[in-house]
Amino acid sequence: GFDTLGEITVLGLAGLLVAALLRGLPLAAGGAPPRSFLLDPAATVLLPLAVTVAVFLFLRGHNDPGGGFIAGLLLAAGLLLPYLARGHRAVDPLLPAGWEGYVAAGLATALATGLGSLALGFPFLTSTYLAPAVPVLGKLSLPSAALFDLGVLLVVVGATLAAVLALGRPASPVAATGAR
Repeated sequence: GFDTLGEITVLGLAGLLVAALLRGLPLAAGGAPPRSFLLDPAATVLLPLAVTVAVFLFLRGHNDPGGGFIAGLLLAAGLLLPYLARGHRAVDPLLPAGWEGYVAAGLATALATGLGSLALGFPFLTSTYLAPAVPVLGKLSLPSAALFDLGVLLVVVGATLAAVLALGRPASPVAATGAR
């Protein structure tokens, strides 16, 4: 747990640093990308598929390979497809903004999970399970580590999208002219 908490802290800070550094660079204005007759429909199909597989990997990651990190990478890749297909002007109004906030929310969630176990008298990041009986689904195993993995997912998605999307943004007029 400490190892992963340290890793997501470094990843989150690196993503935020890359995004901040790229915001000041005068990147090419470029305009809208040329429309691909394959990428646009593929993005429409692959985004829901990426979300579905990311949810599956997230949910199984507590007992089998998967979890918040790989689910976050897959979700970020799926969310990048519409940007590649249609450009940021077409996609920005459809998706949430401020991916940097996801990094902060993810780190806070992961840290709160560890502090929650301390508050209950257990060592930091101790995991436990609830097993409620749910109608139709039966008995579910809900590990507290799922909250920690949710924090990991939020950091990975936020850091990845903040950094990568900063690469594709055209320069602001202020940055392009060098005026401050």
